[in-house]
Amino acid sequence: MDPNSLLPKEANIEVIDSEIEGTTKITNIEPIRLQKRRIVLGVLLSVITSFLFTLACSWSKKLVRKFFFKESQLDRATHMWITNNDNSNNIAKLIQQQSQVYFINRKLKYIYDSAMNKFKALEYDLRTKRELLQANGVQNPRQQQEKFGKCLIDIPKPNLFVYLVKELTAPFYILQYLSCFLWVLEDLAILSIIMISVSLIFTTINFLLLQNSAQKLRDMAKSLAQVQVYRGDQPFYKQGIQFKKMDSQDLVPGDVIAIENKMTLPCDCVLISGDLLMNEASLTGESIPIPKIPIENLDQPVSFMVDKRHCLYEGTKVLLARPTYQYVIAIVGRTGFSSFKGQIFRSVLYPKVQPFPFYSQGIKYLICLAICVLIVYFALLPRIISVGFSFMIIFLRFWDALTWIVPPALPIFVSMCQTYSLIRLRQKGVFGIDPSKSLVAGKINTVCFDKTGTLTTIGIDMYGYQMRKKNKFEKFINKNQVNYKNNFEFKLFATCHGTYEIDGDLMGDSLDVELFKFTDFTIDKNPPPNVKSRVINKNKDIVLDVLKLYEFESALQRMSVIVKEKDNYFVFVKGSPEKMAELSNQNTIPIDFKKNLNLLTMKGLRILGFGFRQITEEECERLMNASRQECETDIQFLGLLAMENKLKHDTPQVIDLLNKANVDLKVISGDNPLTTVQCARECGIIPNIKPVLLLDYNEKEQQLTLDEISVFEDSQNLNQTKQDIEIEVLVDEVEDLSEEILDHQKVMQKLVQHLLTAQNIKRSLISDNDNLSSQHCFAMSGKAFDYFWSQLPNEEIRKMNKQSFAGFEQPINNVEQIKIGGLNDQELHIKLFASICLNARVFARMRPEQKSMVIEKLQELKKMVLMIGDGANDCAAIKQANVGVSFAQSDAAYSAPYSSADDSIDCVRQVLLDGRCALQNALEVFQYYVGASVIKYTAAMITMAFGQNFGDLQYIVINYVGSLPYLKSISLSKPSITLTKELPNESMMALSNVAVLSFQIIVASLGLVINFLYWNSLDWENEPGVVDGKFSKEGTIQTTQFKSMQIYFIMAVFAIYTSRPFKQKILTHKIMLVFICISLIFTLWIFFTYQEWQFKVLKLYDTNIQHGRSYNFIQFILTIIVGLVMLLGDEYVIRRVFPNNKKQIKKTKTRPSISSYNS
Repeated sequence: MDPNSLLPKEANIEVIDSEIEGTTKITNIEPIRLQKRRIVLGVLLSVITSFLFTLACSWSKKLVRKFFFKESQLDRATHMWITNNDNSNNIAKLIQQQSQVYFINRKLKYIYDSAMNKFKALEYDLRTKRELLQANGVQNPRQQQEKFGKCLIDIPKPNLFVYLVKELTAPFYILQYLSCFLWVLEDLAILSIIMISVSLIFTTINFLLLQNSAQKLRDMAKSLAQVQVYRGDQPFYKQGIQFKKMDSQDLVPGDVIAIENKMTLPCDCVLISGDLLMNEASLTGESIPIPKIPIENLDQPVSFMVDKRHCLYEGTKVLLARPTYQYVIAIVGRTGFSSFKGQIFRSVLYPKVQPFPFYSQGIKYLICLAICVLIVYFALLPRIISVGFSFMIIFLRFWDALTWIVPPALPIFVSMCQTYSLIRLRQKGVFGIDPSKSLVAGKINTVCFDKTGTLTTIGIDMYGYQMRKKNKFEKFINKNQVNYKNNFEFKLFATCHGTYEIDGDLMGDSLDVELFKFTDFTIDKNPPPNVKSRVINKNKDIVLDVLKLYEFESALQRMSVIVKEKDNYFVFVKGSPEKMAELSNQNTIPIDFKKNLNLLTMKGLRILGFGFRQITEEECERLMNASRQECETDIQFLGLLAMENKLKHDTPQVIDLLNKANVDLKVISGDNPLTTVQCARECGIIPNIKPVLLLDYNEKEQQLTLDEISVFEDSQNLNQTKQDIEIEVLVDEVEDLSEEILDHQKVMQKLVQHLLTAQNIKRSLISDNDNLSSQHCFAMSGKAFDYFWSQLPNEEIRKMNKQSFAGFEQPINNVEQIKIGGLNDQELHIKLFASICLNARVFARMRPEQKSMVIEKLQELKKMVLMIGDGANDCAAIKQANVGVSFAQSDAAYSAPYSSADDSIDCVRQVLLDGRCALQNALEVFQYYVGASVIKYTAAMITMAFGQNFGDLQYIVINYVGSLPYLKSISLSKPSITLTKELPNESMMALSNVAVLSFQIIVASLGLVINFLYWNSLDWENEPGVVDGKFSKEGTIQTTQFKSMQIYFIMAVFAIYTSRPFKQKILTHKIMLVFICISLIFTLWIFFTYQEWQFKVLKLYDTNIQHGRSYNFIQFILTIIVGLVMLLGDEYVIRRVFPNNKKQIKKTKTRPSISSYNS
């Protein structure tokens, strides 16, 4: 059978978006066909070019695609050209197996669906819920395993040989091999051997670090266990069926498995029989019991995203199993990389590469420098020819010039800076797994914090509650003021929660646990079989049975229970205040509801509303089988419950240090906006004196609202009258703006004024003077974010669906852009959205995907973002950020390049400090290595002009004694202890960096010329020169240049090393001082003394013989003078004339008021 007969004759084909892809998706595929003739041609080209063509193909997949493949119709295709959502490309083989056509990309198999004429990620068809309830065992497990693979997240183990081949064939290494080849032809074989050996050693060290990181991932991914499996042909509920114990890696989708206590799930499953309590810390970051119930008997498909209360996820742990039959039964749904845990690991294995300009800018500078050096080469070419060199030496010197200017070992020393940064952080309890992030951390100017578990502690304390009396609230009751705990509200507190007692310990959401402890009730360990749980008060005169429980769902923002007390039946509901106000009878909502809610939330308390509904026994029987919505209607609002989530002990101090460094700080949380704002205020992200403008969206009225959250003062808020005013102003008033160019903050004020005056905008809380003074900060809710996003042009929404934000415009920087003539409503909307994202300090009620979207938007606004969080709901944002930080014990550590051993956010400061130090170290390594190379080239060209060159051992001393210790010392430099406002300027094309390096090169080169001129002013007898067309490796000119270079190297280190404000002072850098002292002693020794070994080993001439000691003394004085010019000129001239202008941008302190705009 022709395998291509299964495919249509089409060139355009699509991939169906699937939830099992997670965040690592395919955006486009193209069928291509391998051309066999091109393979033969490719082999010939590789042989002819000495395998350079093979190397080029290994560097560029697009070259492989264009040379070896051609576009094809699907029925004739052999491969697929894949574009992923991070814009990377893969070539995947199109495989025909039995009746399946598929390809594999990034650990997932994509099969062709002939009915839809599209490819889709392979996923087991769970059928309908009713069919699953009649499931029997898998009859053909081997066939299923061939189709779906093993139930195992197999993280590839790095192979040393493969890694070395890949790394040592990178472009810079090829340049290194070319250099070594040229040096061998120039009789410098020992230097070449040492260069290759050093590269191999450092590459092996990097491999060991990579292997260590990969092993940690493998340990995290490992979930092997023994599982009870039924593979018979009878339905699972039949009596007498036999389960067989087997390795979890042999499970296949469709298997019927038994769930046991304390078991860690090895795959994603659907619960079909029995009840479970699960610890889903690997998903949520919070170790709380989550109840799981069997699927209903309905003709509906099962979704792992929608039916979470029926689904079990890999890596989660069973706390308590309550079987209906012999075991708690589940059906295996997803295994390996298709599971939710597998999706997380796929995102870690294939992270989105964030562009970083350090390398590209460095290459640009090297190209410019190479042009200058080649000009010098051709200027000296007539002199070199006249000396008598052979054509081969002249030819080799031309290519040798390029290898001098582009130091082949540069990537090795830059990677040393990254590696040492990870080692320093590890000593401080911060573990890094991605060395490349060390440099990126040095450019971070924006830090985004999750709230709960990051800024605050995970635990929560009871604060008090406030009851309704008629149409108003009673006085707030602090927890210490409660004496009698048998009131009606305590019956609700004791039952409407998700707390369970397991092995004598209360487990659940910390809020529910603290609430239950507050009631002094206890949980009956042996409740009747027809109730979910039973609680009894201290005096044992109140017994409450929970008949049915609807667990808390974040989408619904509430939980509810049906409770029986003797002959009385109740529905108790607890949830967010806003949702409770929406569910409850409006005549039971206190008239001072909003005022009291604001008062409590502005104290930083976590607020819940609660209510009840009394029902009859008949209603109870009906509601037991009714929908949740029917159960949660006609609720009588009772009051508000306040819980206190305290800041971590050092959060305010760390935030203060980050504020002093002008780092832009933001909170991105799923919590209540007012609570999040108050948390941001308490820790210092929002100054205490500043009110906040909260941008929200009212779904009922379909309007944006702009609410002013004033600074909390009880007397002020109790007396403040709040008003809702609709402001409508014509848009053409925007035309009255001044022609002057304003800074971004002032432009933001213009945009906010437009927001306040647009027809569909409602400002519900307005200050007395009706203006936006400098006192205001901004906050944005998830609903408002969704509103702005939904209003974007269609093409922007399509880009969002492909996980891309490309196409957003930059914020307005020029007032003329706001004019109606130059900016339409759609463009203004996009720019307004961008400006609000840039200026908001708080993003609240944000879903996990929204957190990631906010960060991506900030990145488009040229922000370098660090995200720190602790839960799995932060993983997407951490992965999206330029640098992600988490805590080692949290599940977000899966996706974080950095994880802290403790739960303090001081790890952020440590990462920023060391990142800036590492980036400055890398910059100085670049400057010193390139500068030293040019100095060496200048000296070599001067000696070449007189038929001489340095010998093998001289080059070794120059490279590995004169340069390597300094490069190593620079990379070992420790960070400063103070985080400052300045940022390293990583761009080598920046004027400040160009000036520093160019000044060192020019002055040192002029110094070598001065040394040469003094040498040339004297008469030298029997001076070696060209012999048989080759240079001599000894002589007085090369001896003079060799000695002088040692001084210039030392002075260059002092000049280039920048301690303030990123690194330790050079005088405290003990390793650097030791190397400088050793080098200085060696230099003085060879300058002023002479022994025979100097000639035998280093081929240094005794210049004192012909001109006495005065020659060396004068040369030394000239060299010191030039060295001082290098040092002092850099410090007092260059760095002051060309300062590093990379600083954090301070926020504007003054803002014009709205009233001034309107006037």
